[in-house]
Amino acid sequence: MNFRVVAAALAGLLLASAGPAAAQSRTGPLIEGASHDPAVPALRSVLGWDPGEVISRPADLRRYFDALAAHSPDRVRIGEYGRSHEGRPLWWAVVGSPANIARLDAIKAASQAVSDPRITSAAEAERIIADMPAIVWLAYSVHGDEITPADAAAAAAHHLLASRDPAVAGWLERTVVIFVPTQNPDGRERFIDSFTAGLGVEPNPDPLSAERAQPWPGGRFNHDLFDLNRDWFIQTQPETRGHAALVLDWRPHVLVDAHEMGTDESFFFPPEADPLNPLLPSSTLAMRETIGRNTGRRFDAIGEPYFNRQVYDAFYPGYGDGWPAYLGAVSMTYEQGSPRGLVARRSSGDLLTYRDGVRNHLVASLSTIEAAAANRERLWRDRWAFARDGLEGGRGAYVIAPNPADPTAVDKLGGLLVRSGIEVGRAESGFTACGRSWPAGSLVVNRAQPLRRMVEVLLTRDVPVPADFMAEQEARRQRGLGDQLYDVTAWSLPLMFNTPSAVCDSRPNVQTTAVGRELVRPAEIVNPDARYGFLVHPGAAGQKLVIDLLRAGVTARAFTEGFTHASGVWPSGTVLIPRAGQPADLAARLQAAAAETGARVVGVDESWTTEGPSFGSEEAALLRSPRVLLAWDEPTDPTAAGAARYVLEREFGLPVTAARTRLIAGADLSRYPVIVLPDGNGYQARLGERGLNNLRAWVERGGTLITLGAGPSRFVAAPDARLSAARLETAPEPGTAGTERALIETEAAYRDAVLGEERRSSVAGALIRGRVDPDHWLSAGIASELTLLVQGDDTFAPLTRGQGANVVRFLGPDELLASGQLWDENRRALAFKPAVMVTPLGRGAIVVFTQDPTTRGYLEGLKPLLINAVLLGPAIGGAAWID
Repeated sequence: MNFRVVAAALAGLLLASAGPAAAQSRTGPLIEGASHDPAVPALRSVLGWDPGEVISRPADLRRYFDALAAHSPDRVRIGEYGRSHEGRPLWWAVVGSPANIARLDAIKAASQAVSDPRITSAAEAERIIADMPAIVWLAYSVHGDEITPADAAAAAAHHLLASRDPAVAGWLERTVVIFVPTQNPDGRERFIDSFTAGLGVEPNPDPLSAERAQPWPGGRFNHDLFDLNRDWFIQTQPETRGHAALVLDWRPHVLVDAHEMGTDESFFFPPEADPLNPLLPSSTLAMRETIGRNTGRRFDAIGEPYFNRQVYDAFYPGYGDGWPAYLGAVSMTYEQGSPRGLVARRSSGDLLTYRDGVRNHLVASLSTIEAAAANRERLWRDRWAFARDGLEGGRGAYVIAPNPADPTAVDKLGGLLVRSGIEVGRAESGFTACGRSWPAGSLVVNRAQPLRRMVEVLLTRDVPVPADFMAEQEARRQRGLGDQLYDVTAWSLPLMFNTPSAVCDSRPNVQTTAVGRELVRPAEIVNPDARYGFLVHPGAAGQKLVIDLLRAGVTARAFTEGFTHASGVWPSGTVLIPRAGQPADLAARLQAAAAETGARVVGVDESWTTEGPSFGSEEAALLRSPRVLLAWDEPTDPTAAGAARYVLEREFGLPVTAARTRLIAGADLSRYPVIVLPDGNGYQARLGERGLNNLRAWVERGGTLITLGAGPSRFVAAPDARLSAARLETAPEPGTAGTERALIETEAAYRDAVLGEERRSSVAGALIRGRVDPDHWLSAGIASELTLLVQGDDTFAPLTRGQGANVVRFLGPDELLASGQLWDENRRALAFKPAVMVTPLGRGAIVVFTQDPTTRGYLEGLKPLLINAVLLGPAIGGAAWID
């Protein structure tokens, strides 16, 4: 593709569709009147095009920044913080004055020092505040199809280095600017590939044009199809893990996460819309407004419209502008209307070009640097005050215990908290706190620490949505309008990890060991020379170990009932690995796997049990490493398909066959004991009658079909699908005025006539308690209560005796809400309804997760239940599968 020809065609298109003034504004310099030193490499001299002419690939942007660093080594430094799944470098570049670049290590150390008053005196803090530049962090294009920000990064770096404006030189004396131009290089490459494949002889602004209509899964997501802008505190992806660690190392004062939004929109920057998280410091909100006012002034100067205080709120802490705020950064989201290509026609008929978006993000970036430079001292003082408030504003501690059903989840939680900068201790012995006993290995998180607000926002059971905002939402619903909740309203990590926790008014009196960044504590086998074999404790770690050994050809059996043995009382879900018939190095393999996973493994010298099933009974089901077919492509939601694959493959080491859904219709499915349908709408239409018949026959022969979320659960529950006895409930039909004359005498009666008496709303995302049926094979080794993330408004009717099993059901209306916002009618509708069901069909079974247990990869407490479905479904069924 000759991009110079494409750029020329675009210029011609603009000239033909706009007046002379508009054409000039889209072909002249990005910053009107700017004077640049020609010795500093311009984008054209390195890449062959001007900013905004071409959608630069990640490698091209790195090549350009390398050229800037080669020309100005005393003003530019470049480093890497990791590699993407597809092997692309994840990198950053810092631009500053020669004096500041020469003392980067000192600047970083000063930022850390002022962030912890325990190691820095007030006098030393004053010296730092008087001397050091503010750290400004500009991160771009976290979503791969949000394309203009990345090229704006190159334009901004060039302007800082080449501008002859003395004001710009002054900015670099008072700030150092760190650029992260491509947070998601894999997604950006995917978008550019689809854009290039659809491009004709000239860019086409039509909304239907192939260059702008992305095929599944689109470029928004990374290789694993995760939304990286929701991954900051759970850090499942290399892009986020590395970036978060880098931010934690530098502790910037100002951080911008530059995005794009719908084509018809203008430009957004803070202040944000309500609701605001109550744990955000008032100083952060005030500084966001200060920077926003400066950016508004700069946008007014170029005649560019913008908006704030609408749409984009600041409640969820998992965003790229959310998580850093609890480190004390003035973090902000910027959003530009997207051309999704080189040019787009808005519904008004106006053209929006790639260059327009690059220019706007450039102006916003420079305005941010300008405001930070002008408020350098204020930013440092606010950071010092933030850290002091953390130490002085909290007392007592959070205590988090291992869950006996999944004892290693607490270790992963501890490591994740440390990766968010939180200080965590692990109790060396049992102790008493909050009026109850806690076992050794429990986590103790003192509230009095510099990052107290990070502690609170991640561990508090329920961060309340401000009452005045909720009152407004209820009023909107009464008027038949949708609510304005942008994302989930619950994310408490102890709840999502299903780990018992409490907040104590005083710090527990127990010796603790500092927890590190590791997510696993290596385990040792008890009695590794055992004569008979080994027992593996249930839970995620045990399941990972078992899957690893099954793939290596080791024989294992899973107990669907608990039993008593000389080695102790063992719950259902325990796995037996006998020595007989196994590889000679079985013990060594087990030890290596226990060290890697943290699983609890105990050697046993005999098979005799004193209570419960024997080792040779039918309750000890033979396990095999199952082949799993995962529906891929349309109609699945990309993030749902990606999360399911991530959990199975990357977390549990079980490779799947990701098959285009349309191919399932005519495929020979006999090689797959398990098929997983990720969330998404339209399975019946995609599979057609042929595919439905093929799927039904496969289940009847012994297959285990697993649905994850509302879309596929509705599909199998549809009566005409003839797959599952599960049935979706429907909300009462809206009331009508009827055909006969009726008297309407009150406002309430009018609303009921127009809207209906029952108006069940969609749930943005709340954590809901579920009770587990302990007698079903699916619940083997699972805790008696689970916490589920509920979204949407679906409810399913309980299965009756003979139809199947309600393996997990929601608690009663007064008990079910664990955290978050749940409308009253949804609360009543969910009460006692099934969350997870199993329905038999022939020799097989359909496992229905009405809510997706793999969402965002962060529902740790639900993952063992999914793995039970994958491992035990085929073991309980009687089909013989083709190897």
